Amino acid sequence: MGHTVLIVEDDAEQRSLMRLALERAGYTVAEAVNGAEALQYLMSYTPDVIVLDILMPMLGGGVVLERIQQMPALQDVRIVVVTGYPRFREETERLRVDQFLVKPTTSAELLEAIETALQDA
Repeated sequence: MGHTVLIVEDDAEQRSLMRLALERAGYTVAEAVNGAEALQYLMSYTPDVIVLDILMPMLGGGVVLERIQQMPALQDVRIVVVTGYPRFREETERLRVDQFLVKPTTSAELLEAIETALQDA
């Protein structure tokens, strides 16, 4: 596959489960525990896909999405939002989200969302 995925998730167990599923599927995985850490990572690296939680400490996913919109180098990065709060769907869709999943999700659902986002690129 050869694609890189940045997981931005404050819950360590969720991050670990996502990493395991993605690595088994052949993805290279990087992790950030909050939005601030994700933006720091994105200053130096450009993943193919960002899997993004919305409610996190430091900087939430909504702020991260807005900042990504302002970074021309990241315009081709696919974004998959994975959140426990369906009410964020409308807000995130106006910010160029490729896929939106509501927790709890299965590994298969996550992989399908990433694959769909990459195909739509």
